[in-house]
Amino acid sequence: MHRRQPDLSKVLLHYGLALTTSDQGLAPRARRDIEAAVHGGRFTVCDPELALVTVAGAALSLGWLLHAQPERDDAETTDQVTEDLLRMLGLAAAEAHEICARPLPALHDIAGPAEDSAF
Repeated sequence: MHRRQPDLSKVLLHYGLALTTSDQGLAPRARRDIEAAVHGGRFTVCDPELALVTVAGAALSLGWLLHAQPERDDAETTDQVTEDLLRMLGLAAAEAHEICARPLPALHDIAGPAEDSAF
C-alpha cells in the first residue's frame, strides 16, 4: 500500500498510532486475533494489548521507512519485518519463514466487488 497508494499511506501514517487503541476498525479485530493465537498456543506474549501496539508500531515504522527509502525493495522488506514480528510473538523461526514465503492472494480475490471498495 505504501508504494501503490502513497497518499492513502500517508493518511494512515499520520493517524495510525491513535487508531491502535480505537474500539472501531482494525484494532479490535487485530487484538482479537492476537488473543486467539495466545489462547491457541501459537503466540507466547504476556500482554496482547502490548503485542498489538508493538505490531502496529512496527507496521507504521515500516511505512515511514519505505517512503524515506524508495529504492528499498518493499516486498522483501515487508516480508522480513513480518517474519521478525511472528518470531517475536512466539512462532518458531522455521514456521515464521514458511508463512512469509507463501504467495499472497491476488488483490482482486480479496478486495471484493469494486462498488464495495472505498478506494
